[in-house]
Amino acid sequence: MMHNRCRSPRSRGFSLAEVLVATALLSVILLALFGLVSSGVRRAYGGKKMTQATVLAQAVMERANIEEPQGLLTTDYTLSTASKSWSLASGVVTPAAEAPSTTADERNAWRTLLQNSDLPNSAATPASLTVTMTALPTTVIAPRAAAAKFNDAATVRIVVNVAWTEWGTRQRQVRLQTLNVRTINP
Repeated sequence: MMHNRCRSPRSRGFSLAEVLVATALLSVILLALFGLVSSGVRRAYGGKKMTQATVLAQAVMERANIEEPQGLLTTDYTLSTASKSWSLASGVVTPAAEAPSTTADERNAWRTLLQNSDLPNSAATPASLTVTMTALPTTVIAPRAAAAKFNDAATVRIVVNVAWTEWGTRQRQVRLQTLNVRTINP
């Protein structure tokens, strides 16, 4: 004896249209989550590189902020500004290390800080470190006062700039500056 069971319309399962709609909805949700995760990873990476560059710039700034900082970049104290740049491309820093001397040792230390950094760099998009020192006039009262020279400036502005490229296209930069104030003997 066979029993003929009556099936209700609800016990048949899902239709093809319902399965396709559910799959499409799930795909959209997964793609959105993947985009959020990807964006989060990029932001974390960018934050890490920004922190590394800031630490590098701060270390260079602390090493440069001495009694006569301009002596680290020039021996000609009649100048009003002096600058030195290094470039890190494919793991190699240019210019090369200088012969040992008191001031060259400090510049070589800055160069080594850049070389040991984990900033993104390649031949096409090098990372760079630039240290610029500018003599500031002792007074700013005269609107067109002559530019101060290192030999008579009471204040020297020290600017450290670190630049690199993230993801091959996004230019990033950290710029720190401080004033080195000293007394001038009359």
